[in-house]
Amino acid sequence: MATLIKVDGTKETIIPEKNNGKLCSLEQMQKAVGGYIELVYLPDHKIMVVDEEGICKNKEQNTIATNMANQIIVGDVLIIKDTEIE
Repeated sequence: MATLIKVDGTKETIIPEKNNGKLCSLEQMQKAVGGYIELVYLPDHKIMVVDEEGICKNKEQNTIATNMANQIIVGDVLIIKDTEIE
């Protein structure tokens, strides 16, 4: 399962929609973050999916995601395992 971390700090579990709930599709990831995606690789085989145009769209900084990635991250993000991406 994936975790959506919103700018306001709330978290929501997202169930992947492909392959019997095992894979997140491109469309599902784009919908979750609100735009074209960019991948930020994290330790422990996790991937942070972010809106690649988030800064251009003036999205707010996501404090939790920023701390996880050790770089400034804006907008809502999706955290998935590297085995959950299509």
